[in-house]
Amino acid sequence: MIGLQHRLPETRQGWIVAGFLGLALVFGGGGSPSAAAEIIVQLAFVAGVVAWVWWPDRQALVPPNGALLVLAGLLLGPPVLQLVPLPPAIWQALPGRELLAAAFASVEGAADRWWPLSVAPYNTLAALLALVPVVGALLASGMLAPRDRRFLLLVISLVSLAGAALGALQMAGGGHRFRLYEISHDLWLTAFHASRNSAADALLIGMLALTAWFASGSRRRPLLPSDLGLLALCQTFLFVALVLTGSRAGIALFVPVLLFQFAMLRTAGIARGLSNGMASAASLFGLVVLGATLFSHNSRVAEVLARFDATRDSRIDMWQDTWTAISTYWPVGSGIGTFTRTFLPVERLPMIDDQFPNRAHNDFLEFLLEAGLLAPLVLTIGFVVFAYLARKAWQVMPQERPVTLFSVGTFVVIALHSLVDYPLRNMALAVVAGVAAGLLGAIAREGREGRETNAT
Repeated sequence: MIGLQHRLPETRQGWIVAGFLGLALVFGGGGSPSAAAEIIVQLAFVAGVVAWVWWPDRQALVPPNGALLVLAGLLLGPPVLQLVPLPPAIWQALPGRELLAAAFASVEGAADRWWPLSVAPYNTLAALLALVPVVGALLASGMLAPRDRRFLLLVISLVSLAGAALGALQMAGGGHRFRLYEISHDLWLTAFHASRNSAADALLIGMLALTAWFASGSRRRPLLPSDLGLLALCQTFLFVALVLTGSRAGIALFVPVLLFQFAMLRTAGIARGLSNGMASAASLFGLVVLGATLFSHNSRVAEVLARFDATRDSRIDMWQDTWTAISTYWPVGSGIGTFTRTFLPVERLPMIDDQFPNRAHNDFLEFLLEAGLLAPLVLTIGFVVFAYLARKAWQVMPQERPVTLFSVGTFVVIALHSLVDYPLRNMALAVVAGVAAGLLGAIAREGREGRETNAT
């Protein structure tokens, strides 16, 4: 057995980031309707910054990879630019500002008021403040030592398992029992989140983290059958919880997650034959389909299967109205965090019901509405930088490939689910995404420094 000291962080920075990550995963799942919980995460971030400054291992401090600074700038840049006050002649001429200009014109002395690009500056400021902990997690993770990085995987895994256990209590208790948020999907497993879709993403990322943790530990000693048995047991528990979320996209994303897991184990010397790994994945998926068929008469399973009937999905109508809003504010956008302010005026009357449309249920469309031309620019540069870090980490640190695959798999889950939902609007998932990118930057930086040292 590996000693306990080899499982724990090796620096104080590692403990600080791990503590903040754990708090963010537990309290950051409520979304914008649960501002109080998000404030807990933000206060925890402030405490983490204070601890980082006053309680550091100074000899362990290293600057983050330059590519991570680019990612940080891409995250903070749009809302900062959208909060810069503009002369009235400029902002009043921007598309979609007619109603705002008319409102100011009706108030004496307000017609010549300077106003930022955002149509709702306080919403954009709130979005900016929510991004600061994400950027902090990104940069801090990029400065950690190897054992610190592996411990973060364990934290994500343990919180995911705890969330699945909480979800079991939620399903057994029924109704609003054991729910952390007043506004929640009460009939489904939500774990530490308000939304079942966010809970599904957290469980999927937990599966990736758990496999990466086991696989990355194999470099110290080979994985034993007992290790694989424990991994399989935990994965099964997480998968059952995933199904009980009722998230269609989450359940579908289990297939690529499974393939990433087999790739991790393959790098650790297990399931070396890729064809065997893919065959095993196909067999497991087949068993899932068979089980769903056999138990289709069970009320809970039937409800999950019924959710895959896309003909009842209102997202397509919402996307159509979002396109209308995009054309209204194109090409400058309306401001980060202003979706509800800009969507409601263009929502078609037949689509109005008792459900409040707080998001576009397609994060790419929502970002296009809020950031305009900046959106494709930021996404393109971000993808190129992330791909560069992933490629560099894969090449220079073969022993860290399970962690690299975890980071890439995390972003695959988030990117694919963003086509029909908004995972990055959830602070817990956003912090995990920041950590995943930071891990890539740390591995790439460490590998480059190692090569430079060997060269000298």
